Amino acid sequence: MSSHGKIRFSCRVVRLRDAMTGSRASHHVTHCADCQAYYRATDTLVHQLRATAPHRSQPTPDDLAQRIAQAVRQSTPQPRRSRALSTFTALAGAAAVFAFSFYIVRQHPTKRPVEPSPEALASASKIDVTQLEANIDSFRNRLLASVQPSAEKLATDNPLTQELASVRTDARTALGFLALNFLPSDSARQIEARIDPTRS
Repeated sequence: MSSHGKIRFSCRVVRLRDAMTGSRASHHVTHCADCQAYYRATDTLVHQLRATAPHRSQPTPDDLAQRIAQAVRQSTPQPRRSRALSTFTALAGAAAVFAFSFYIVRQHPTKRPVEPSPEALASASKIDVTQLEANIDSFRNRLLASVQPSAEKLATDNPLTQELASVRTDARTALGFLALNFLPSDSARQIEARIDPTRS
């Protein structure tokens, strides 16, 4: 192991490769004291585990799993159904399905569709067109009623116009302040009179 407690990257790579391939023939191991100490400790541990492991008295039989499964199957009781009972159940189910189908068919007899006359088709199409026109007019009126008030309100209370007016007012106030504080007094009065005629 390394003296400073950290394993170098090259040592990690070599040990991982050796663990995956199962071989230790490496040029790195012959020149690296840390890897040699690591492999010595690993070999010692494996040798101790093998020496202290208990010896099996008998080998495990090959068909042990099959015998366990067979014993479990034999120990669980399985219900026995007679062949006559199975046949009776199947016939009773088929009879119930047939009776239910017959009942459904009797409740809803099939009717032949009646073909409408040309006069009935013409009057029905005229009624449909009239109903369609009424629906379109109703939709148009509802749309105008919902859109027109908001459009008029937006035209009168336009936020952009209000913002421009407030910017114009702020600019006039700023120019008046600059004129009063930084221009000569006569010029300031003339500019102030031009900006705000009520102050002259």
